[in-house]
Amino acid sequence: MKKEAKPGVVSAISEVLGKSTAGVVTTYQGVPTTEIVNLRHKLRDANLEFKVVKNTMMRRAAQEAELDFLSTHFDGANAVVLGYDDVSAPARVLTQFISSSGVGMTVRGGFLEDRWLSDGEVNILATLPTKGELVAKVLGGLQGPIVGLVQALSSPMLGIVYALNARIQQMEGN
Repeated sequence: MKKEAKPGVVSAISEVLGKSTAGVVTTYQGVPTTEIVNLRHKLRDANLEFKVVKNTMMRRAAQEAELDFLSTHFDGANAVVLGYDDVSAPARVLTQFISSSGVGMTVRGGFLEDRWLSDGEVNILATLPTKGELVAKVLGGLQGPIVGLVQALSSPMLGIVYALNARIQQMEGN
């Protein structure tokens, strides 16, 4: 890459890092190109990005985005998966891909807003339910007591209705 183009790349990466809410740093060395392409497709479907950038440019971009803690974690052949909405999505999609494809990628760590996560914490983050699943659980939890209350309040009324129907049938039968 020409020296004149590097500041533009650094500022573009810095902007992307600044917009992201979470990211996962992974190794990619020795992974076939076809697998990288498959990973990129899966990430794109989940509204995530896969960035491979030289370590020096990534360090500069991290400092420019005021994410200085990231600077010390870029050594060797690394790539970054960045997410913008669901904070667990980058970890979940990447770890699912690694386990299902059997490629030689490893998770080195990640970040959540302004905090570094170890590889173990990234794996824990990957097992968390999605935002939609959590909302469904909360709504189900809220709906349960309301349904129980409605059933409890309507139960005496149903008893009266059944008793009246039985009496009507009894009188019609005579």
